[in-house]
Amino acid sequence: MRPKLTHYYEFGPFRLNATERLLQVSTETVALTPKVFDTLLVLVENSGHVLAKNELMERLWPDSYVEESSLTQNISLLRRALGEGEGEHRYIETIPKRGYRFVAEVRELQDPIEQVILHERTTTEITIEAQQIENELPVVEAKEVVSSASSIGNKKWLLYSCSAVVLAGVLAAVMFFANRHPASAAPKSIAILPFKSIGADQGEAELQGLGMADALINRLSKLERTIVLPTSSISRYTARDKDVLSIGKQLGVDAVLDGTVQRDGQRVRVTAQLIRLSDGKSIWSSKLDENYKDTFALQDAASSQLAVALANEVSLDFKDRRVKTTDNPDASREYVTGIFFWNKRGKENLTKAIEHLNEAVQKDPQFALAHAALADCYYLDVDANLGILAPDASLARAYSESEMALTLDDGVAEAHTVRAGLRLRSGDRKGAEASFRRAIELNPNYAPAHFRYGYLLFGNRDVDGSLAEMKRAQQLDPVSPITNNALGAALFMKGDCDGAISSYKRALEVQPAFSYAHLNLIDAYVAKGMFDRALAEAEYFRANEPYLADTNKAYVYAASGRHDEAKRLWAQVTKGKETYMGWESVQFFAVMGDYDKAFEWLNKTQLNRSFQSGLRFDPRLEGLRNDPRFAEYLKGHP
Repeated sequence: MRPKLTHYYEFGPFRLNATERLLQVSTETVALTPKVFDTLLVLVENSGHVLAKNELMERLWPDSYVEESSLTQNISLLRRALGEGEGEHRYIETIPKRGYRFVAEVRELQDPIEQVILHERTTTEITIEAQQIENELPVVEAKEVVSSASSIGNKKWLLYSCSAVVLAGVLAAVMFFANRHPASAAPKSIAILPFKSIGADQGEAELQGLGMADALINRLSKLERTIVLPTSSISRYTARDKDVLSIGKQLGVDAVLDGTVQRDGQRVRVTAQLIRLSDGKSIWSSKLDENYKDTFALQDAASSQLAVALANEVSLDFKDRRVKTTDNPDASREYVTGIFFWNKRGKENLTKAIEHLNEAVQKDPQFALAHAALADCYYLDVDANLGILAPDASLARAYSESEMALTLDDGVAEAHTVRAGLRLRSGDRKGAEASFRRAIELNPNYAPAHFRYGYLLFGNRDVDGSLAEMKRAQQLDPVSPITNNALGAALFMKGDCDGAISSYKRALEVQPAFSYAHLNLIDAYVAKGMFDRALAEAEYFRANEPYLADTNKAYVYAASGRHDEAKRLWAQVTKGKETYMGWESVQFFAVMGDYDKAFEWLNKTQLNRSFQSGLRFDPRLEGLRNDPRFAEYLKGHP
């Protein structure tokens, strides 16, 4: 009997086994999905010749109609598998408006199948399963392969080979899914929830779960076509009191990634699934079995593999452009804990955040992200008048920590955001704008950069630009009282009082004691003529801040036509404080219709850029703007 022949092609370092449908490099197998393998085989069989796009599509999908984007996607995945960098054409050349040509030199060979070398498997095994739950994606297993027992010996090489094959297995599965489900159908927004850590006590489990989610969010933060909500949006769900679908709906995303971490000695299993909110179905899942001695190493490796897999699901142009973190597990632990408290805001939480982040940078002085987070804590201390340190001391620390972060790594968006805020406080508006733009370029999904930039644009009289940035920030962090309040303020200045009220109420749903939202609601209700509701909001401050309650009550009286009551209450609560009441006095007398008094206060009050913009756009000051004196005022305040 004639021996069965193996038909294969060789090009570059690759051997394409057409009989066994394998692509190999030396002793390793490159994982390809069936359709990507078919694409390579057709190109290699016709090497040197141009294959038209229509011809390729007919060969690859003979019994079904597909769009040209499916072929483009296959070629892109194939180029990655062959190691072609951006703009390179070592193997596949694109012929504009025609098709593709395989340009590498190809040797066609045949050998008896008995001559095919069989390789032993080691006892070390890492298994990755990636499957499309609706029975569309088969299980893919990637097992480490080496040439022979005698050729091992190098444990470091073994570790790298194992990781490479693990990654190849994940890529093979998700690339298959990408072929079946083009990027246009991918979720537009994803929330990665804190992983559930099984087998740890509650406090440790919450931090471990948040750390895993933060590592994955960090790696995926620069996706261009898909919004990945920041850690600040999901940190409140470390202790779950709602099901995954309810959380997803509250966050307003298209899909939620839910995961678990289960440890058995040094063996750790990480599972994750992406759940579509529209129908509650799981559209992607992955299971990683790993051997790691510490949580830090697990987070780093698992987040890397899951990021690549998930990114190929939602955005084919993903590159792992993660900011360098730390190799010190203790520093990583302190950083995650610090971020946990930073997300909660307030004096008590930011004080704890500063303590943990200081520990992080002491354990690893090269940890740029920790320096940036520490800088932001000190910046917020001044910006929110918390009083953790004296203002000058906090500003000095914010400056030094942000500069340290940027010296270590100029790609840290968080540090550029702090630098922008500091420049704005010093009056360098152009420098601040440049820093904000740089931060957003580095990380388009960092919500604080967007809404802080929005405030700068409002000060520049760019109301439309400000509104766009506030909307983006709210999309990125939809359950933050800060982003919802900022969006409400921008909508109010555009004259959309209903939209503003809705945003302020969303802020209060998340944080009922958020004072800024209550104050802004008063303004919006007054503009709408809803004076009873405005008075009710003013009374909110009665218990703790009676001065705010009465000044706002007087303001509502003035706007509603109850002028005598307004004058009496205003005189009572402002007695002895008139020097500090410039902007408030302008507003009060403007809504009273006493424009003489309003202009008197306006001319003797030094207003900052935001208040100057408020004069131009605030719906409540329309009458003041119609007075001829307002045009004269603007000439002196361009």
